[in-house]
Amino acid sequence: MSIHLHITKENMQQDEEPVLHSIPCKIHADDTANVETYFKPYIQNTEGDNLKSSFRGHPLEGKKIPVPKGYMGVTFFEYKKPETDDAERNIYATGRFSEFTYWNYDKVPTKNDPFISALDWIDIAEALHSNDDMQEEK
Repeated sequence: MSIHLHITKENMQQDEEPVLHSIPCKIHADDTANVETYFKPYIQNTEGDNLKSSFRGHPLEGKKIPVPKGYMGVTFFEYKKPETDDAERNIYATGRFSEFTYWNYDKVPTKNDPFISALDWIDIAEALHSNDDMQEEK
């Protein structure tokens, strides 16, 4: 199976960034959802940069997470689902983002959350693979 990513300059130039939320739930469906109409959370600012909301009656604690420096978040959409696992896939860029809101059930997001700590690995990998130290020694 091969995946083809289609990114055009037009898709990366938008007037307004999308509002993205990463919520701690699994949805056992592969259909479209009218998110713009049905998911408009009431968000309260709390201590520091923490946020509070709820989803289907469950309390959520959140935080806005910036995309790491030097990177760009990109949203994609697959217009035609593959019929088999071996079929070629075409995925199209639909926009870009520089931050998203990360939510936990009933606890404030921290660096210990797997999703947030994965973003820290970008900085660690860059430091490990950087040639700056080698160039200074010469």
